Amino acid sequence: MKIANIKTYLFFGFFLVGMFASMAQRIEIDRLEREFRGKYNSRKAYELSQKMIQLDSTYYVGHFFEANYRYFRASDKRGYESAIKSLTKAVDLLEEGFPRALKRSTNINVYINQYQIQRKYVFMIYYLGKSYENIDKPGESIKVFQRLKKRNFITNFGINPYASISWIYMRNRMYSPEKYAFLKPTIDENLEMASKYADSIKSSDRYNKQYLKMWWPNLENSALLSYYHYKNIIYAHQVKLDSAEYFSKQLEKYGRLSNNNYGNLKFIQAKYPEAEDNYYKARLNDNYEEKSIKEFDYMESVIKIFQNDVPSAKTIIEESIKTLGVAPGFGWNNIALSRAYYYAGDLKKSKEYRDKAANFKEIHINSTWGQVAYDRNTLLFKYLYHKKSIKEMQFRDQSYWYKPSKLYELSKHHFKQENAHLLLTSELSADPERFASYYNIFASDNTLFFDEIWELIKYFNPDYFIDIFKTKRSNDERDRIQKYFTYFIAKFHLENEDYELAIQEFEKILKDENLNAKTEKLLIARIHEALSIAYDEKENEASAKDNLLAFYQNFPQLLPYSELTMKMNFEVENSSLTEEQKTIIEELKDCNIDWVTKDVTWPTLKISFVEKDKKQLINYQVLLENKTMFEGVLDLKDIENPGQLVVFKAFGIDFE
Repeated sequence: MKIANIKTYLFFGFFLVGMFASMAQRIEIDRLEREFRGKYNSRKAYELSQKMIQLDSTYYVGHFFEANYRYFRASDKRGYESAIKSLTKAVDLLEEGFPRALKRSTNINVYINQYQIQRKYVFMIYYLGKSYENIDKPGESIKVFQRLKKRNFITNFGINPYASISWIYMRNRMYSPEKYAFLKPTIDENLEMASKYADSIKSSDRYNKQYLKMWWPNLENSALLSYYHYKNIIYAHQVKLDSAEYFSKQLEKYGRLSNNNYGNLKFIQAKYPEAEDNYYKARLNDNYEEKSIKEFDYMESVIKIFQNDVPSAKTIIEESIKTLGVAPGFGWNNIALSRAYYYAGDLKKSKEYRDKAANFKEIHINSTWGQVAYDRNTLLFKYLYHKKSIKEMQFRDQSYWYKPSKLYELSKHHFKQENAHLLLTSELSADPERFASYYNIFASDNTLFFDEIWELIKYFNPDYFIDIFKTKRSNDERDRIQKYFTYFIAKFHLENEDYELAIQEFEKILKDENLNAKTEKLLIARIHEALSIAYDEKENEASAKDNLLAFYQNFPQLLPYSELTMKMNFEVENSSLTEEQKTIIEELKDCNIDWVTKDVTWPTLKISFVEKDKKQLINYQVLLENKTMFEGVLDLKDIENPGQLVVFKAFGIDFE
């Protein structure tokens, strides 16, 4: 036998041995996959993936397991980048190894052997596209979904590439081709592209209907429902309420209505009870397994603040943080807590949670809320912290002008306030969506709300904004939003020192039949605050007084941080006082309160010093019209400035 023939036989022999060995390894991998019971994000799944890859690194299954594990465990940019690496490998190996199985077939005998491969492929494509989206590479995400679109499978198992592309255009509408090459130059054009792709969803399965009906009847309406969903989102953003409501009702018929989105639709109409009801349903239907911002928690906490139910606002977000942990959504939740503590009057805690948000690398998953909105929130609450810290210092000690250390602290706050405000106004001026979102006051993607929006725009030209809001009031069909446009018009009249016009507009809101005394306490309080200022300027003392009292009754936590000075009676029930107790009372009286005597039209702060169980305590009670506004006990052990703390408690402010 010739040497050449021997070499040939040896080659084929080794080839066959290798082939059979490879087949045996893949058979073993397939067996391991079949017998796997558990979740892809488990440690067991990861260990299995490594075993599979060790057996045969050229077979897709091990990489498929690894990719799923990394995707479902990802919670930051690094995690999704790792998932992308594994997903890309798995998709490439699947395409290389199973080209026939990834071809469209209408032959049931062929399709039976294809669909499992196609199913895996579809979900890996989806995870890959979402991973790119989550690290702010939407252009790469579109390329991924275009790959799926070209396959034209009988079914994509609920993953519609047109829907995904529509969402990407919608989510990135405010940017231009300079940032992402696939985008159009304007917001309107990008929204048009989003709507165009959403329209394509409806007809995307027209050639598959008969096969879906026979083979996948549960997916027969998948494209239609996806079409309803994304058109609903787009119309809500455009404030086309009739269309948004229509598509919501279509989704409801099939049991596919997103209560979160429907809650947002009601919120932008200031229909707060209906919004709350839907946010509650959304919370019940969410298992919190998906680590992302729970918009329903964030938004309901805002409604609770509008109602001056700040404890509930805190509880909602604290529970959300407890469930989600330090994962995507953590930053947004800390912004919500910062807001809650701000309206509770606790600036120190508000700053603490704002700092947590600012230092957290948020990943904006499955939400149109993006980094621009996130950064603006953190910057705004930084500005508000410094602005209101000045007011707090002035409230704590009306003699601050004579204390160099206080003046130094004030100057630092002034500098940081002005710096933050300069950045805010600069960003807002450059924001192409300011007319559609912030100037609309209520918009589907707003993460700042009317009271905060006022802080963004109050130093701009009053006449300019009066014209804007008059136009919006004339053109906007939302009955319950009209009063908010009127409020902004009135506020700018006040800034213009047109006190008569301001009073007319504010009083008009108080007579509005759509004004809800329970759900809109923040708005009502702000109106009375402004009216008290305006009437004072008009030297109408009686009306100024009535509105100051109404401000206190609706949202007392705001008053120490306002331009107004509260009047209050003060009574000490002890017949004799120690020197320490006298010092506490002096500190209390140094607060910026206009103390009066036996004027029952104003609140009365009563205190008594008591000793109980060897503890030195202050009992306090605030009475107005013979009703108790606030009461409690303050333990004097290890606390600073007890006199000041008692005064803050007279406004419902508890420092943690």
